[in-house]
Amino acid sequence: MAEFVQQSIEEMLPELEQMERIELFTKAETNQILKKRKALEYRMRRRTKYKEDYMQYIEYEKGALDLIKKRRKKTGIHYKKVEIDYSIVHRIHRLYRQVIARFQSDVELWLSHIKFSLDRNEKSHVSRIFAQLLQVHSKNPDLWILAAKWEFENNKNADNARTLMQRGLRFNPASKALWLEYYRMELLFVEKLRKRRELLQSTGMDQNEESSEVLNGVIAQIVYRKALEAFPGDLKFALSFLPVCRLFDFMSKEEEAMFEGLETLFPFDPNLWEVKAKRQLEIDQENPLEMFHKIFQQATENVKREEIWALYISACFDVIEKRSPLDEDSIDFTQEISRLLRLFQTASEKILLSEDLYKQWVKLLFDLGEIGQVETVLEDAVTKHPTCVSLWKRRLEMMIGTNASKEVVLKTFKKARKRVPEKESYPLWILVLEFCAACNLTEIQDLFEKGIVACREVCIPVKEAYLHWTCLKEGVKAARELYSRLQHLKPLSLGFYHLYIQLEKAQAKQKIKFLRTAYEDAVKEFGSSNPGIWIDYIRLESEHPDGNAESAAQIHFRALRRLEGEANEKFVTQHTLLQTGHIN
Repeated sequence: MAEFVQQSIEEMLPELEQMERIELFTKAETNQILKKRKALEYRMRRRTKYKEDYMQYIEYEKGALDLIKKRRKKTGIHYKKVEIDYSIVHRIHRLYRQVIARFQSDVELWLSHIKFSLDRNEKSHVSRIFAQLLQVHSKNPDLWILAAKWEFENNKNADNARTLMQRGLRFNPASKALWLEYYRMELLFVEKLRKRRELLQSTGMDQNEESSEVLNGVIAQIVYRKALEAFPGDLKFALSFLPVCRLFDFMSKEEEAMFEGLETLFPFDPNLWEVKAKRQLEIDQENPLEMFHKIFQQATENVKREEIWALYISACFDVIEKRSPLDEDSIDFTQEISRLLRLFQTASEKILLSEDLYKQWVKLLFDLGEIGQVETVLEDAVTKHPTCVSLWKRRLEMMIGTNASKEVVLKTFKKARKRVPEKESYPLWILVLEFCAACNLTEIQDLFEKGIVACREVCIPVKEAYLHWTCLKEGVKAARELYSRLQHLKPLSLGFYHLYIQLEKAQAKQKIKFLRTAYEDAVKEFGSSNPGIWIDYIRLESEHPDGNAESAAQIHFRALRRLEGEANEKFVTQHTLLQTGHIN
């Protein structure tokens, strides 16, 4: 190892001597550089190679190069660059080659080497590194795009860029990004040709080097057609070419042809109609808004699906929201709102209005202050979508907010329970229970009793609500009786036990026998998995005036036997913290 390091150091000596001789660095500074490089060289010679060692060496040499540049600028000394600066650059390139050879899968290393070469404007190096990188990472489309963009934009070599794109597609035929970038690049190439032709024409030197077809983007259109052949039936991919096409003025006619072709391929796809309609708002023409609506209306006649109505209504909302607030009192704005309301009505009549669209309709009516129409719309909504919880909830909220009678609210709730899947119905239960509690209705007791025998998703939270309401309404004695009854009516949550314990602790005089009973019930149900309930039980015996230290020790022993694995370890930790006073 030592002889190889010594050989490398000797190769650096002429470089360091030149630094001293032209007075870029002092003798002490070159000795310090030599010492640092020697340490780095030893790290490079270790049996096990680490990427970090190479990168540390490279960064050190880059720092030295930057320092030399600053000192040359400060002192005005600009000779001996071959012996000093270029020597360091060659060393950095060599280190990059070595680390990349060992860690070829690390793309960041390759890109770092490319960046260093770019910073030094070493174009031949960049092309060579990209070529090697793509041999190793041929299945990475992003790298092919990066290499092609560099060739086209920085190296000014369109032929190389085109070749890279074509090779990239052979290796990655499923890459949509490659096809799209290839299309964009061909259009950029045409734009450059057209600008050059305009310049030549202005100077009288136009030699008609390129055919009119090329200047009109025919090669880009070939790329587009090949892309569609590679992904047949993928409208979203096909549409992604349109924003790129629209960036180039000379492609306006081709854009029309692209739309015509897509209409033939996807005549009943709602997304194509949406793009076609929204495009009318961007074209310089008379009455773009009318054309927008005309195309969407054609779409609703040709495409008998909910989706087209959703797209049409969403697009109308976009049109309205983009208008200036100062225009809100104008006839156009009023017309657009009226048109939107008619759209909702028509879609509803055709039974093509989704749950989400009904919600948007209701919100719009509320925003417009049309409260009287909301109930009608919500009634229609739950008729068309009888299993939608949120629509039933919105309808009940509307009734409660408009002071509907309790009979109407409860009847509607009963109807909703029959239609909505029981597992999803808890939001309706809690809403109506809160309504009954707020109005002090006697029907609440019956509702609670029905709720506690419902499915798990409903009965668990209803039991907690029932216990809490009983304590507030009838006192702790009634709550104890209810707890005793519900405790045998499984399933129960740990929250149910915590709630009852808190109710007992809230009494002016806490009775430990009731608390012990609750904790015993809780650990019986959840003691095998929840260490926290054991800690709380131990704390009760340790801190309550009527508690028992011996009982606390027994509870600790029982907990260790019941809890297993991670839960056991957590209990031991928490108990230790409790014993040392770190848990309040």
